[in-house]
Amino acid sequence: MPKVNANSITIHYKIKGQGTPILFLHGSGASWKMWEPQFKAFSSHYQMLMPDYRGHGDTTKEFPNNKYDHHIIVEDIKCFLDVLEISKIHVVGVSQGGQLATLLAIKYPTYVDKLVVSNSYSEMPTIAASWVLSISNFIFSLLPYSIIINIMMKFYKEDPYTQRILRESFSIDKKMLLAMKRAPFPTHTDQLHQIKSPTLVMGGEGKVITGVDEGKGSRTIFNHIQNAKLALFKDAFDPLSTMRRDIFNEMIIDFLEDKPLKQYKDVTIISK
Repeated sequence: MPKVNANSITIHYKIKGQGTPILFLHGSGASWKMWEPQFKAFSSHYQMLMPDYRGHGDTTKEFPNNKYDHHIIVEDIKCFLDVLEISKIHVVGVSQGGQLATLLAIKYPTYVDKLVVSNSYSEMPTIAASWVLSISNFIFSLLPYSIIINIMMKFYKEDPYTQRILRESFSIDKKMLLAMKRAPFPTHTDQLHQIKSPTLVMGGEGKVITGVDEGKGSRTIFNHIQNAKLALFKDAFDPLSTMRRDIFNEMIIDFLEDKPLKQYKDVTIISK
């Protein structure tokens, strides 16, 4: 697995395929391994760049002042691209990776060609979600790590494929998990209008998980980006990259290749 030194840390990453590069940013707690459902669809036409960012996988774990910070990770990603001498790239981010992708597009707009944001939020979704987060932080601080993972996997009890992918890709310890969950939420709704890249926003709709309405979060992002498309997947939730992988893959490739998005059952597509 290759690695580079960027922003005073060592970033490990995976490469698959050849062609136009795409930067894939994984979800919280995961690693490059979460992109397994995308390998076949993308690597035959594109070069997949899949870094494990700070705190994850084999990449450096330390943060300044020992405080998990999304903005620091964005700087790491920018430096990662600089080391690879990449000045413009398509970016696909899921969950926390979606937050990092939008923050990157806001602060370093010239680096982002086309942007795909899935299962993500630009602000704390609801007051209830904030309460659930606080309660879960307290409960998780008392539990063994293995039990924490098993609790998280219960949300996917009807989807063993997603369970397997998430279990195999999970790459942080309990200390980093709690630091990440306690970190300030990177609110940036008021900055989304700065994103000029063509953007595809994807999210679940119809299921409220731990007080979170993904549809509302996705619509918020879509409404604040000028050149955007929105795809809402009925009765699905984070991560669409596994739960609706076939449609997820095909839709993103069509978007990147400037093809009209197809109509799918139980998917609502809105364009500006």
